[in-house]
Amino acid sequence: MFKAISARPPIAVRQQTRRLISQKRISVHARQIVAMSQADPLYDITVKGDPEKNTLADCPFSHRALLCLEEKKVPYTKTYVDLDHKPQWMLDLNPAGTVPLMKELATGTWTVGSDVVSDALEEKQPEPSCGTVEGSPQVAGSLLGAFKEFAKAEGEEESKEKEAALVKQLEELNDFLKTTNPYIGGASPCQTDFLVMPRLYHLKIALKHFRNWDMPSNLTAVQTYMDTFMGRDSWKNTYYSPELVIKGWERHGIKKHV
Repeated sequence: MFKAISARPPIAVRQQTRRLISQKRISVHARQIVAMSQADPLYDITVKGDPEKNTLADCPFSHRALLCLEEKKVPYTKTYVDLDHKPQWMLDLNPAGTVPLMKELATGTWTVGSDVVSDALEEKQPEPSCGTVEGSPQVAGSLLGAFKEFAKAEGEEESKEKEAALVKQLEELNDFLKTTNPYIGGASPCQTDFLVMPRLYHLKIALKHFRNWDMPSNLTAVQTYMDTFMGRDSWKNTYYSPELVIKGWERHGIKKHV
């Protein structure tokens, strides 16, 4: 008679087997992440930057389009152009010489302008949806204008007038943000967020540097909104330094007030 032998392996063997399976799963997951990061790009986007250093610069219009690409998790590449030395191929495509320009690599089709680029991405890459949410505040254009006018204002009377106009725009945004959480688009960012957030970033940095101006402390919803958005991967992946923002506005003739 042979003694029956249990088919169940010893505890040590079972534990080692579980570790090997776990390691294999981790390895497969890591390969999947690498595969996603190495996916063939669908677009190449031309933005303001340093082509020699291969670094992004401070253009809020480029930033808007990049945020859209990032939030949609679309694989893309970037071409940087120095706006003080615009290449002829860019001027041939867009005589105005503005950025961004985006090329669909499969078709060779070019799209010019941050609004057109964003609309094209929403049409061609509908998921996740980043369309403008109904009822979104229409403050982006007026916010940028009010910021620039305050930054350029001369004299105490004009400065107070332009500051009041800017604060009014910020208060309207602050009131809206109290009704939504945490973004203008609600639970996730929408096109209005991509438009507004770079402008807020620029005005906060530039006005502190050029006018020693801080955002009013009662605008808590705006500040919370900015802090939350800056924590997103899309912002981290499209970040440029405050020094570049300051340099960019100096290029536009903004001077420091003393």
